Amino acid sequence: MRQVPQFKKSNMGSYVLALYAGFHQTVQSVINRVDDLTKIHVPEDLANQYEQLVGQLTENNSLQKARVSTEEQDASDAERDRLVSYLFFVISNALRSKKSDILNAGKMLETAIRPYRSVANQAYSAETSSIRGLIKDLNKDENMGAISTLNLMSTIEELEAENEAFDTLQKAAIDTAAARSRKTSTLELRARTDDVYSEICERIYASGLLAVEPDDVTLITSLINEINDIIDSYKTTHNQSMGQKKTPSTPPEEELPEESVE
Repeated sequence: MRQVPQFKKSNMGSYVLALYAGFHQTVQSVINRVDDLTKIHVPEDLANQYEQLVGQLTENNSLQKARVSTEEQDASDAERDRLVSYLFFVISNALRSKKSDILNAGKMLETAIRPYRSVANQAYSAETSSIRGLIKDLNKDENMGAISTLNLMSTIEELEAENEAFDTLQKAAIDTAAARSRKTSTLELRARTDDVYSEICERIYASGLLAVEPDDVTLITSLINEINDIIDSYKTTHNQSMGQKKTPSTPPEEELPEESVE
């Protein structure tokens, strides 16, 4: 029987999503270079299915990377709360001033902020809307003199910028969550991709055993060797990343399982 190289085991089941998707992207690009898929007995619909799965994996990975962290959103919310608190403190403090201009400015602005005293206790979206209302009221012409007297213009501008930044973060988080809900789960995609990849490899290997033309044997042998090189390369990358995560007490030969990321 003709000697045809076998496909190596990839160990891709333990890869994080980015590495897993990258592996299949690379393999799929190699298969796409084959001019005549009949030579490797890969039907067009199977090749298309593999391409679609790889595309979905890539999209899921992009969504995962685009997900807005809770910490970032919380930090932005904390900053706008700080600015609101400072704004209210300066105005309240002005009400105790012995200087008439500062006292009058405090009285003027206290009337403007009175409806917004509990703004920091509201839900995210409601707080965003309330802060916009607060800024709009403070920026009315009749309040400009008082704002200038208490030196609050820069604080109001910072608050407006932070409020809009928070709103952008929240919308991004909502959009990402909605997009993820429309996507097939990553675990399901990986299982389907594993099956399709295995079938393609089996067909390529069988084609090498059945090939009659020397050129076809050369093509298939070269294809298997190239994919094996890709397998080795991604194994090395994976093992290096795992090695960096090991603690000093972990024996070098032990490979810690990595949590799959959906």
